[in-house]
Amino acid sequence: MLKSFISRLSGKLLILTILFVLLAEAVIFFPSASSFRKDWLQERATSAGHIALALNAAPETYDRKMLANTFMEDTDISVVTTESMGRSQLVLGTPPDTTDFEIIDLRKNQSGIQLGATLAAFGDKEGYFRVLAPPPPGDFETLEYLVPKASLQKAMEGYCHNILGLSILIAFMTGILLYSVLRFLIVKPLQCLSDDVSEFQDDPAAPLKTKRTHHRKDEIGDLSRSFTEMQEGVQASLEQRKRLADLGLAVSKINHDLRNVLTSAQLVSDRLAMDKDERVAKMGERLVRAVDRGVRIATGVLDYSAENENDLNLESFSLSKIAEEAAGDTLTAFQNVSFKNNIDPKLTAKADADHTYRIFQNLIRNAAQALKDQDGAVVTAEARNGGSKIYATLSDNGPGLPEKVRETIFTPFTSGGGRGRTGLGLTISKELAEAQGGNISLVSSDAQGTSFELTLQAA
Repeated sequence: MLKSFISRLSGKLLILTILFVLLAEAVIFFPSASSFRKDWLQERATSAGHIALALNAAPETYDRKMLANTFMEDTDISVVTTESMGRSQLVLGTPPDTTDFEIIDLRKNQSGIQLGATLAAFGDKEGYFRVLAPPPPGDFETLEYLVPKASLQKAMEGYCHNILGLSILIAFMTGILLYSVLRFLIVKPLQCLSDDVSEFQDDPAAPLKTKRTHHRKDEIGDLSRSFTEMQEGVQASLEQRKRLADLGLAVSKINHDLRNVLTSAQLVSDRLAMDKDERVAKMGERLVRAVDRGVRIATGVLDYSAENENDLNLESFSLSKIAEEAAGDTLTAFQNVSFKNNIDPKLTAKADADHTYRIFQNLIRNAAQALKDQDGAVVTAEARNGGSKIYATLSDNGPGLPEKVRETIFTPFTSGGGRGRTGLGLTISKELAEAQGGNISLVSSDAQGTSFELTLQAA
């Protein structure tokens, strides 16, 4: 039970608090012990002065011996001597036979901590202190007394025992009070937060609870709110993955039938490509390429829910030709949108042609759908050679994307194109670009239009 308590944060907090209080008490012990030693000697000096005055003023018939013995028993002083008009006088006591005296002069102003003298008080018990003290106002010029070292040591030991007991009591009381306050303010809220983390770890899909520390304005409140935001993000991600899994299952179900349909279309397109009419043959060749791409997509089940893309077929090709082909196939349904291809036909990229075609097709389709109701709509493709990289830019003169959509433009199922859009086009395009060592990013989107930049490896 005790071991379990000590291993927890609350137990460590209580123990550390007690240790720190004891450490503080230890730091102030030596100044207080030095002050006690000085006060103890000064009190006896004052008492010695008073007894000297009393004995001098007592009548001859008064029992001086009884007064002296009572004083010596109460103060442990062995000898008191005074000096008046150059003559030394023994007030009470009998000088001891030993000469083992340690002189302490209380007439000097001793400021600060007398560390050496304080430690010496706990040392040798043999011998006497010869204390030179300022005399009380009266007929004396000097006052001194002898006190056994053992008496001071006994008094110091009693003082230390009292201080130790008081320090332990203060340490435990302070530790318990601080522990109670800190447990209420810190430990208990952290335990609640830890329980919430454990529950969320066991069941991430469970409905979120109202946090008991949300109202706090300190770091614990910030931590609680951040944890809630993390929970919401994880649950949104789980929901997204579920939707992607459902999407993958649906694509898998239609894959077989779609391949059969595309196979039939491929036979028809092959016959059209062999037609004697040049225009029909040219249309047939384009249809063959489109159907071939569809067959490869259906065969490989190239959907977003798949974990890995198909193996890349890196080759050198004209970027202008791919862009022109993607625009021709896409803008057929958007008669009011024109395409301006400013890419140098000699500029070649080293990438997967099919992947690049799909990227351009997604970008051009998104732009055309945004421009479908606009007069003078133009989609412009440009590119520049950056050495080892090619930077292709696809721009339109549309109204731009909403600010909320810009922040999540590459997030799955986030669409700015209205009803009927899946929100996967740009996400798939970004994955296709990254799969072949490139990238795609939103350059700008405002009232003058939207611009995307595609990065590919140069041939």
